[in-house]
Amino acid sequence: MAANSRKRKKKKSNLPLIITAGVFAAMVVGIGITYFVGRSHYTGKFLPNTYINNKNVSGMTLEEAEKEFLHNDISSDFVVHKRDGSDVKIALADIDYTYDTKVQLENLFRNQDANAWFTGYLGNADYTFSDKSTYNKDKLAKLLSEADWGSAKNEDAQIVLEEDGYTVKEAVQGDEMDYSKLESYLLSQFASGNYEVSAQDSGCYIEPAVHAADLEEQCEKLNKIWKMYIIYDFDYTTEKLTGEELRKLITVDDDNNITADRDACMKYVEGLAKKYDTYGKDRKFHATIQGDITVENSEDAVYGWWIYQDETCDELVDMLEKGENVDKVKPVYYKTQWGFEYTGVPEARTKDTDIGNTYMEVDLTNQQFWYYKEGELQYSCYIVSGQTTSLARTTLEGVYKLWNKQTNYRMKATNRDGDSWDTTCNYWNNVSICGIGMHDSTWRYAFGGNIYKWNGSHGCINMPYDAAKYIYDNVELGTPVIMYYS
Repeated sequence: MAANSRKRKKKKSNLPLIITAGVFAAMVVGIGITYFVGRSHYTGKFLPNTYINNKNVSGMTLEEAEKEFLHNDISSDFVVHKRDGSDVKIALADIDYTYDTKVQLENLFRNQDANAWFTGYLGNADYTFSDKSTYNKDKLAKLLSEADWGSAKNEDAQIVLEEDGYTVKEAVQGDEMDYSKLESYLLSQFASGNYEVSAQDSGCYIEPAVHAADLEEQCEKLNKIWKMYIIYDFDYTTEKLTGEELRKLITVDDDNNITADRDACMKYVEGLAKKYDTYGKDRKFHATIQGDITVENSEDAVYGWWIYQDETCDELVDMLEKGENVDKVKPVYYKTQWGFEYTGVPEARTKDTDIGNTYMEVDLTNQQFWYYKEGELQYSCYIVSGQTTSLARTTLEGVYKLWNKQTNYRMKATNRDGDSWDTTCNYWNNVSICGIGMHDSTWRYAFGGNIYKWNGSHGCINMPYDAAKYIYDNVELGTPVIMYYS
């Protein structure tokens, strides 16, 4: 070969370029296919990585998404729990209840662009919405007002008496309520999407006016009174005022101040007087000659117990308000300005009699006098009593009391007939508060018989000197004097 012959040049290949172009074209075609496939896939569906209220709805159709947001947690009723544990139910359909979940999902769905489906892979798309419900407020209010909310009445706490004293009974919450407050609360809860609520939470129940705590102090004071006692002494027996009977005599105000109820106290004292007063009553008596008789009372006879009710009531009020036990106290008995007390002989007092077996006896018919001490006759004599031709001079029968003695006593008076006298006796034994006495009558020379009918006294018991002196010297003050006509 010739030395100057040139080497052949190699020709460059276009294959790499063709391959690159092919790959690129293939990629473009692939992307295009992918895009159109993706667009086709997400058409009518939510785009990838789409979250609504934190729920993944990617690739879901609108209908499928709606199923995910159905209100399965909402019952078909609006339920209100009452205080007693029962329920009031109102059907949602009865109040035209609706909610706009579907509308809001449709709005979100419409705002998507299926052509840009691929953007969903670039990041999450988060959406939120809140249901907006609607209902007929008037229908709901009407159904609430017509519902049965119960009829149990409130019961205030109260103090009750048990066997051993007072205790506080707790208040009972009934069904009484402020319906306007209940309705306002329930409507607000319903509007907030709460379909199961408690009526108690509304504060609509009207509480009892008085609770146990309000009465504790008063109960404590009442128990102190319950244990308190006052014992009235009636010589042969006693009356113990305590417990419930005593409680009836006091009142406790709202500030727990204890005040005696004077009207109630007076009623109690009146009961004592009715039971224990003996003044002014007829009495059974065993007479020396006649045996068992009834001695009728008269206005001149003043023996026996007569409670001064006003003053006894005042003392009772004072004792109650002091709140201290009183072991023994006697009622206050009437007493005149001259010192005469309407009482008898304490030792002679029993349930059936107040005369006893020590007494002076005057038989006005037989004009005789006897003095018995502890059942034994000590002295007797004849007497002259009031002249029976005039009521103003007649000695009236009844039970009298020896309550005053004097010597050299001047008897000076004028009676209703206009008769006057002025004389002095040696021994004056006063047995009444109207001037009737048992005294010596030294101007008389005879006693007994029928002298009293035509020449009797002005009402006194005329006696021989020795008899009047005997009474003055030997008979105790307070001794009953029984005078009677047989």
